[in-house]
Amino acid sequence: MLKLNIVAIRVWLFTIGLTLFSFLATTFIYGYFYSDQVENNYLTDFEKLISEVEFIAESRTNMLVDVLPDLDLVNSKIFYTYALLDEKEENVLAGIELLPEAIRGNILSNNMLVEAVASNEGFSLRGELENQEGDAIPFLFKGKEFTYENQEAILYSYADLTFLHQIETTMMWILVSLVFFYGLLVLFFYHYLRRKLSEPINVMTNIAFDYSKNDFSKQVPIQGRDDLAALGMAMNKMGHSLEMQGTAVRQEKELLSTILNNIQPGLLYFDVEKTLLLSNPTGDLFLTDYQTIKKDEIRNDEDILYDQMNIVIEKKESKKLDIAVNDYYFSVNIVPLVNEDTQEVRGVVVSSQDLTKEHQLDQMRIDFINNISHELRTPLVMVQGYSEAIIDDVAETREEKHEMATIIRDEAQRMNRLVNEMLDLSRMEAGFIDVHKEWIETSPYIMKLLARFNKMAKEKNVVLDYQIDPEINEIYMDPDKMDQVFVNLINNAIRHTAKAENQSGHVSLIVEAGMVTDELLITIKDNGTGIPKEDIPFIFERFYKADKARINNAENRSGTGIGLSLVKNIVEAHDGTIEVKSDLNKGSSFIIHLPLGEKE
Repeated sequence: MLKLNIVAIRVWLFTIGLTLFSFLATTFIYGYFYSDQVENNYLTDFEKLISEVEFIAESRTNMLVDVLPDLDLVNSKIFYTYALLDEKEENVLAGIELLPEAIRGNILSNNMLVEAVASNEGFSLRGELENQEGDAIPFLFKGKEFTYENQEAILYSYADLTFLHQIETTMMWILVSLVFFYGLLVLFFYHYLRRKLSEPINVMTNIAFDYSKNDFSKQVPIQGRDDLAALGMAMNKMGHSLEMQGTAVRQEKELLSTILNNIQPGLLYFDVEKTLLLSNPTGDLFLTDYQTIKKDEIRNDEDILYDQMNIVIEKKESKKLDIAVNDYYFSVNIVPLVNEDTQEVRGVVVSSQDLTKEHQLDQMRIDFINNISHELRTPLVMVQGYSEAIIDDVAETREEKHEMATIIRDEAQRMNRLVNEMLDLSRMEAGFIDVHKEWIETSPYIMKLLARFNKMAKEKNVVLDYQIDPEINEIYMDPDKMDQVFVNLINNAIRHTAKAENQSGHVSLIVEAGMVTDELLITIKDNGTGIPKEDIPFIFERFYKADKARINNAENRSGTGIGLSLVKNIVEAHDGTIEVKSDLNKGSSFIIHLPLGEKE
């Protein structure tokens, strides 16, 4: 079945239709106009010739009778004969016996012609006779009375267009042959168009669809130098150009995607309907946090972010705002995207930066300054007071002066330890930390370490004990650096255990080998106040202090917030890690993971 949407078929059908119309129009014009005109012309010419012969019959009768047998030489399509009118009734048609048999048969087969001859009078007839094939043949038949040798006679003149019909029949066969040849030519033309036009167009169409799918592996075959070949060359160049541009666009897209996904600020792209179209992971996190904050902290009829986006879209101006709700702080910048042609806003870009940590660091810095001021002020006041008492001879006895000097020394050591801790932390965070590991006997080291806290534990009514795995005879570590770790952790454990509301405070130091991993585990466990769940992620950050509600408490103000940060840095310098497990009002466990050293 032909597909009319194919160009070659449409061209083929149009060409066939145009040719067929021309052929039919020509045939119609010939059949209905030209053929009739030719027939009329022939009959008119025949009538003129016959009239001339009839004139001769009237004026030169004897000459006519003599030359009558030779008149067919003048025009072979006109036949003449004559008959005398005084013949008997039964021989009235004898005059036409001299006509050719075919013509005589035509006359005798037509009653009108027979009656005209039998009337013995002049006549002129013009019409059509059917031949044996049933075709209508135009004829001209005339009878002219004249006197021959004092007798009445009649001249018969007959002409028909049988020869013209024969020519038309021949032309018809020629036309049939031409139609057959035309059909063959049409088939050849169809196959030619299909091969030279339709198939190349189909190939180019399929390749164009492949180009639309970013498949540039195929090219249009080039044959010849016609318009299709030029189109194929243009398509090949276009495919190469699209491939190059697609590669460049893909690389740029990958680059932009990488940049978008790895930059610190969060990016969100909304259309004018505030529908999110594009975002990066940081932007998604900000939007999730904002929705959570809005749900928990903001009134239902208030939406800071979307209200500001509406203002930006309306005024076509950038907007910067800070969103601070509870403990969350965000810096948000909203920029409109405006079409250069229409000057209409097509969307907005929202960039966000989470400043929660920076605000927390600022708050911790303020707390640290307050704590360090308190930590330094108290010993300085005591040193100043006791030194002035010694200078003013307030202390009368040697024992009183010795007691005051001892207090001054202890406070100076306390300030020195505080300054050393801050210096150590600064060096560690800058990467300047030297660890000198050596093999230390486990039991003597632990016993000596805990002995330093016996007095403090007794004063706080806290039981201090230890458990050592018999297989752990030695520990590979820097004893001076690890002293700072254990002193901080045990001191914190005793203080928080003493503050707990229980009758039997207990702090344990446990040394054991890991059950799953090949490492050493040192755990400082207590049943003290515990750590709030929300503070656990931040306790190892410098200057951070949990339990801010009791910051004015003297016990809580005694620390600077850098102890656990020092602990974390020293443990990591030993290629280890530290974790904390805590339940509020039940106790805490600080677990140090150290690699098991191997003696050479």
